[in-house]
Amino acid sequence: MSTAPLPAETWPQALARGFRARPMIVFLIAAMNTAIALLVWVEDPRPFWHPFVSVQLSGFAVAYCVNVAAPWNARRPIPPLALAVAAGSLLALVLIVIAKQYDLVHVTTRWRSFVGNFFSSFFVGLFVSLFFIVRERDARSQAALHQAESERNLHARQAVEAQLKLMQAQVEPHFLYNTLASVQYLTETDPPQASKLLGHLIDYLRAALPDLRAGSSTLRREFALARSFLEILAMRMGPRLAWRTELPEALADVPFPPNMLISLVENAIKHGVEPSPDGGAVAIEARRIGDRLRVLVEDSGRGLAAAAVDKSGGGVGLANVRERLAALFGARASFALEEVAPRGTRAIIEVPAGDPTAASPCPLP
Repeated sequence: MSTAPLPAETWPQALARGFRARPMIVFLIAAMNTAIALLVWVEDPRPFWHPFVSVQLSGFAVAYCVNVAAPWNARRPIPPLALAVAAGSLLALVLIVIAKQYDLVHVTTRWRSFVGNFFSSFFVGLFVSLFFIVRERDARSQAALHQAESERNLHARQAVEAQLKLMQAQVEPHFLYNTLASVQYLTETDPPQASKLLGHLIDYLRAALPDLRAGSSTLRREFALARSFLEILAMRMGPRLAWRTELPEALADVPFPPNMLISLVENAIKHGVEPSPDGGAVAIEARRIGDRLRVLVEDSGRGLAAAAVDKSGGGVGLANVRERLAALFGARASFALEEVAPRGTRAIIEVPAGDPTAASPCPLP
C-alpha cells in the first residue's frame, strides 16, 4: 500500500490561506483593536480615526501573517510566531504610510514614532496571538480526545456485533442435533409426534434463519422465534416444561435487537428449568412503561442462588446481552436479573420504546 507524502503547500496557497478566518475571530480582533484605539486616543490630540485606522491595520496585518505562518502546527510554536508577528508589524507600518498618505519627509522626521509603533504592535500582537494559539491547541486537544473516544466506542460496538454474528451463525448446534435425534427416535416409536416435532423445528428455523444476518428485528419476530423454540422443548421435556407469552398487538412491530430475547429464554431453560428435578414454567412478556419498552423472561426453575453454587456457566450469554445493549443504546438501556419467590429468576431488559407502527432498525448510539 502506497504511503506517498502529501504535496507541500506553495507560497501562493499559504498567502491565500492567510485570509481564511472564522467570522467570530475577525469580530474579536476588530473589537480588541477598537478598545486599544480608544485607549491610545486618550493621549492623542488628533481625531479618533487616526489611532483607529492605525490600530486596525496593525491588528489585522499581524493576524494575517500569523495565519499564514500557522505556528500552532509547529512543534515549537514560539519562534515562527515571533517571526510572523514581526513581519505583520512591519507590514502594518507600510499600510499605515499608504493609508494616511505620509510622504518620505514625514516618515524620516518622525521615525522614532514609527519605531515605537512597531514595538507596540509587536508585543501586543505577540500577547494576543499567544492567547489564540493556546485556545486553538486546547480546542484541538479536546477534539482529538473526543475523536479517540468515538473511535474506541465504534470499535467496541463493532467487536460486539462481530461476536453477535458469530453466535447467530452457530444457530445453537446442540439444540438442533438433540431435536433431530428426537425426531429420529419418534419416527420409529410415535410417527404422529415425530411429524409434529418436525413441524415445530421447521417453524423455528423459518423464524431464525432470516434474522441471522439482520441488524434489526421486531418483537413480533422475536416472540415467534421464542414460541417455536419453546414448542420444541415442550415436546422433548414433556410435562416438566410449561410456558406462556404475552405480547400486546400495539407492541408487535416495535423494533428490538435480534436474538436477544431468545438468549434470555435459552438461559432460563438451560440454567433454571432443565436442571430442576420437577422442571418449571417460563413466562415471556413485553410492556410499554412511558417511553420505555420492558421485556422480561421469568422462570420458576432453580433460581439465582442454586445457579451460582452450580457454577454451570450461564454468564457468557448474559454478558453478551449486556455488551450488545451498551453498544446499541449506551446508558439508555438497562438489564437486570432478579430472584423470584419462592423459586426462580426474572431477567428484565429495558430500552427506549420505538415507534409501534414502524419496524425500523434498532437505534444506534
